Amino acid sequence: MLKVQNFSYHNHTNFSDGKRSLEEMVAQAKKIGFCEMGISDHMIIHKNMEQSPSWDMLRSRYASTVYRNDFKSCLPDFQKHCEHIRQVSKKENIKLYVGFEVDFFTYNGWLEEFKEFLSQLDYDYLVSGNHFMPNESGETILNIDCLKGITDTVKNLPEYIANHFMAMKKSAESGLYSFLAHIDYVRKLGDDICGPEQYVENKIEVLKALQKNDMGIEISTKGLRKINDFFPCSQILDKIAEFGIKTVISDDAHNIDELGCDFDKAEDALKKHNITHRLKF
Repeated sequence: MLKVQNFSYHNHTNFSDGKRSLEEMVAQAKKIGFCEMGISDHMIIHKNMEQSPSWDMLRSRYASTVYRNDFKSCLPDFQKHCEHIRQVSKKENIKLYVGFEVDFFTYNGWLEEFKEFLSQLDYDYLVSGNHFMPNESGETILNIDCLKGITDTVKNLPEYIANHFMAMKKSAESGLYSFLAHIDYVRKLGDDICGPEQYVENKIEVLKALQKNDMGIEISTKGLRKINDFFPCSQILDKIAEFGIKTVISDDAHNIDELGCDFDKAEDALKKHNITHRLKF
């Protein structure tokens, strides 16, 4: 049995917000000894994306390739991307899985549109990766990365955060996803807003949904690069062990030097928290 996981299913290329091409990411994966790899570029599609209070900041950050407002218009792009991954997998003689990291939205009609969209794609798996917080109806969304420093100007922020966890729960209940990414990503806003001891019941409800629907969860080393701690925090790792949820190590790599980054530390954390039920395709 390998001591350190030698694959990753949460990676990004310059199709979305990654810094390198698919070919460059694959070359690095082979160099460091990965046996297989999943490509999970972002799929973020919301009809009111450009009406989001976060839009002014979002549109300066890869808006044309990451944040979309219409399923139909972007379908050809995603179809070509799937085909490209299949071609590179064959050419480079490494198993590449076609995946997408998808923000789950909750407005009426989104899930039906999403399923129809997926039916037209040649993909293998989906990662539930939620970077937005919705209002109650799901019509208005706030991007977590574009809130730091202005959180005091957002009305009803606790409600948005609670709805954020509810969206994760619904993603698990949909049965569409293989695993959940960075369950406590909102910690990026600061522990005074959503620290390990806050929204505990919301997080547990998400974990219960994962357990019930046999959906996995990641331990992400990206947290070490962003907040000097794993996503998720120690308390959630204990609950993951308690609930017996399948766990996979992720690097959430956006560049070649992030592939496999700190996987040894993640292995130590999983051992420390007695997490033995692992996810592998």
